Amino acid sequence: MRAAFALLVAAGLAAPVHALEVPVCPFKPAELEAALGEKFADGKPGMAYGAGGIDVRSCQYDGRRWSLRVGMQVYKNPPDAKKFGMVLAGKLVPVAGDPDGAVFQEGQGDNTSPTVWYERKGVAVELRAMGLWYSDPSKRQAEMEALRGKMAKLRRVP
Repeated sequence: MRAAFALLVAAGLAAPVHALEVPVCPFKPAELEAALGEKFADGKPGMAYGAGGIDVRSCQYDGRRWSLRVGMQVYKNPPDAKKFGMVLAGKLVPVAGDPDGAVFQEGQGDNTSPTVWYERKGVAVELRAMGLWYSDPSKRQAEMEALRGKMAKLRRVP
């Protein structure tokens, strides 16, 4: 078994060590409930693939009214992750005083859910609320701002 793993590593076919450090579903439902005020089920891994020096993965936590999608791009060359934010759609609004340079993503076409992006330790992370996260359409903007503020305060991954 060790010999087979050594051959995979030598051939460059094994997952990079950096990618193994980041769990696909990094949060526990109780942690999300405490931070976001919604009950969530255990995370369900979604898409996962490697492409050109990046391991892409996602996890979805389903709640009663809405779901939280955690998307991650783990870069084999960690400094490359900082460049990712430069190509995001819409307007990027900095999260004031954020140590990881997190941004809120606004005006991104039809993907106008509360979204927080940040880069940390060579991983680009997207936190996106999906579904009916607001209770009253007339309060949608205020509820979006409140929810994304809570999302920005979640424990950082990795």
